[in-house]
Amino acid sequence: MNFVRRPTARAAYALLVTGVLMAGAACGSEISGTPERTPSDTSQLDVGNYPTAPRGIGNAKNDKQARARESQRLADFVMLPYEADPSYVEDAWAVRSHVVLNRKSLDRLVINDTFDDVAKDLVAGWVNAWSTGGAVDAPRRVLNIAVLMFPDAQTAAQVGPTLEHDDFTYNRDNEPVSIPEHPNTTAHWRPGVSSIGSWTVKDRYVVFIKVIDDTATPDLLSLTGHVDRALDVQLPLLDKFQPTPAAELSRIPLDPGGLLSRTLPSNPESPMRAEPDGLYTGRGAVTLLVASPDTLPELERSGIDLVSFGDAVVFRSRNASGSESLWRAWRPSSDLDEKERKVGGPTGILNDIECVAHLVKAGDPSSAVAFHRCVFRVDRYTVQVAGRSLQDVHQKVSAQYALLTSN
Repeated sequence: MNFVRRPTARAAYALLVTGVLMAGAACGSEISGTPERTPSDTSQLDVGNYPTAPRGIGNAKNDKQARARESQRLADFVMLPYEADPSYVEDAWAVRSHVVLNRKSLDRLVINDTFDDVAKDLVAGWVNAWSTGGAVDAPRRVLNIAVLMFPDAQTAAQVGPTLEHDDFTYNRDNEPVSIPEHPNTTAHWRPGVSSIGSWTVKDRYVVFIKVIDDTATPDLLSLTGHVDRALDVQLPLLDKFQPTPAAELSRIPLDPGGLLSRTLPSNPESPMRAEPDGLYTGRGAVTLLVASPDTLPELERSGIDLVSFGDAVVFRSRNASGSESLWRAWRPSSDLDEKERKVGGPTGILNDIECVAHLVKAGDPSSAVAFHRCVFRVDRYTVQVAGRSLQDVHQKVSAQYALLTSN
């Protein structure tokens, strides 16, 4: 279940709530600074069975965990399609995992069956997909982009053209396409079908782009233009990413900055999202929030330097004024709709906090409640919490508050 994108406040918690509904049915600096909160006795908080002390997380325990963490790091350098074209306004990947470790991670984007053999040396990867939005049954254009990272440039130079060849030969009607502005790109399309697939090699990376345009008749010039503009944005971003050295990857830190240890962990039996709990600094966080094009600028204006995803989402600002700015923008009362009503927060939390119930039927005070959510602020942190029952959400809030304010 995703929410219609309206200004940042509503968009930014969509996937958090999606995870709640599914479960009911699956870099930064060290934390420092002087507390600026109103003193509160956390021993009096009702935290249920949730943890209130930071836990040790340490380094990756196995190859899959290490590669997933490297993929999370890479996520902050994978373009959001609206950065190349503002007509992309809605996340189209939804609750599927964005971490790419094999062909399965790419879902139906890659249809040939040679991917896992050809890309056997894949280290990490991340996929994004955004659409032009509109009504559920409205025609739309979707841009899918996956960035795949390999051990070195030589491996990527072999993998990219091979994957394009196998993709190209999958259908006998496909024809090769040139992307003149990006000579390291091989691409193809099927005349009469409004879509294009391309594979681009840059250093150790292979960038896969697929554009499907149901809003217009097949137009090769238009399709290649969408690929070209996306690569203009994506390729420079990869110059800024610093991969973890191969010798260090197997023991990559899972919690640089220490914020994940102070974030409520997801329940492994009913996780909040398809990706493992983790940290992001920008684009990766926006992707997991299923947010709007307004969200990344909002995070930047509020000085967000680290975002932690677990059973809550914790946004860390560089200072308390940044968290206050984000809180004021995201507090539920700034954007209530007819399916929402304010409810009280948990006892003992004296800081900025607002909670709402989401009704099954709009405008009906007696309607059943689909779920609850709270947004609160303490020190440098702005936090989103959601759950089915109000008591459970209150306990999560109280425990998350204790985690952030404990010594």
